[in-house]
Amino acid sequence: MRLNRFKYLRLIFLLTAILPTIQVYSQGSSGQNLVNSPYSNYGVGEWTNTQFYHSGFSPHTFSGHYSYCLSNPATLGTVRYAVLDMGGSFRNGATTAGGERFDFQGGGFEYLSLALPVWKHVKKKRFKNDTALNVKKWNYVPYGASSALTLKPLTSLGYSYYLDDNSSVLPTRTSHIGSGGISTLQWTTGIRLGNSIQLGYGIGYLFGNTKDNALFSVIDSLELGIVEDARSLKFRGMQQQAGVLFEFKMDSTYHKFGASLEWNSSVNATRNRLSRTLEVNSLGYTSVLDTILNTQDVKRAIELPSSFGFGYSFRYRRLFTASVDWRRQSWTGYSAYFDNFNQYRDRDEWTVGFILNPMDEKLSNERHMKIPIRISVGRANSQIQLTQNNTTYGVLEDRVSIGFGIPMIRRYYDNSVITNMLNVQFSYLNRYTKNSNLPRDEFFTIGLGFQFGDIWFAKRKYD
Repeated sequence: MRLNRFKYLRLIFLLTAILPTIQVYSQGSSGQNLVNSPYSNYGVGEWTNTQFYHSGFSPHTFSGHYSYCLSNPATLGTVRYAVLDMGGSFRNGATTAGGERFDFQGGGFEYLSLALPVWKHVKKKRFKNDTALNVKKWNYVPYGASSALTLKPLTSLGYSYYLDDNSSVLPTRTSHIGSGGISTLQWTTGIRLGNSIQLGYGIGYLFGNTKDNALFSVIDSLELGIVEDARSLKFRGMQQQAGVLFEFKMDSTYHKFGASLEWNSSVNATRNRLSRTLEVNSLGYTSVLDTILNTQDVKRAIELPSSFGFGYSFRYRRLFTASVDWRRQSWTGYSAYFDNFNQYRDRDEWTVGFILNPMDEKLSNERHMKIPIRISVGRANSQIQLTQNNTTYGVLEDRVSIGFGIPMIRRYYDNSVITNMLNVQFSYLNRYTKNSNLPRDEFFTIGLGFQFGDIWFAKRKYD
């Protein structure tokens, strides 16, 4: 008995598309990364810039038969097999300000993506006549297209802090707690036009929720009086991507140039707000004294930042790859009626990366697939600017990542080799300002990603 390949593909694709969507809508914003940092308490939160663990060092040019990048849809044109990617992370961090230190933990869902080749074609073209052997030599030019369905978080909001005021007769405390973020469900297609050019386009649905709770409390000897101000925002909209990838070979070296553009449209937000006074007595009983405000705004348009960037990578045979990448997010075009911060600047990110054994598949003449080892270093000028003592400081981000892949090779009865990969990444992020005593963030993140290459879709033999 042999299963129909294309019916199986459609079934898996449908299930993978529907189940995560149902889960996200049922859980609200639980699919976001969890961030606990004073610098996430601005606007729509921290822009996660999610990347695959095996290609995060080069988000515009890394591609292979099983690999592609979320930032550049053109990299999908190289994919030749059905591949399912998923990943998550665990984060441990600390915020220090002056002599105080606050530790926290987080992490969560990073990405879920399924890519399928939808068109393959090889054009046979004569390029030379060998008169000595009286034969014609042919050049084979590959054409093809692959599509991917991806679920990923875009922004993350997560903070918890309080401010005490002991200058008056009765001490007061204002506490802030925020959570949530914005995600996208995206359909992307990459097209390969010969050996040198790839084009890509993607369109996605933006959705998410954020929550902010502020508690103002006055403490006396008998009871605790509280004013609660709870605000929630619901986001909906569209996101589009376009990308291009050029590659060529010179002797034993391979060169790639990639660029991408990402923009948002028809994005809107709806705000709910509930303000009320509470009372907590000495026995811990909480009662509502009065509802001050309970409103729901009408849906209003907002502008999320667009982004663009480009990268270059150099590969020597199958031994190593080196790359450099730059990306800008246009936060000066960001506009939201609920955000009165108004001190944003354009965000610039630079990344330099190196991979030892960069190929994502095993050759037939290799006994064992070599383990890829990946190192990247990056710096970003965050979009956040803070003012202290009439001086404005920009927030900087430095990051270092080290990772590797563990190949899981399976050979089938027809001698075909299926490559799967377990990707592990360790990264360090330092977020700070120069020449100020503003808080400093340090994050240590462990990422785990699974890359399943065509393992469900290969032909099988049954007795």
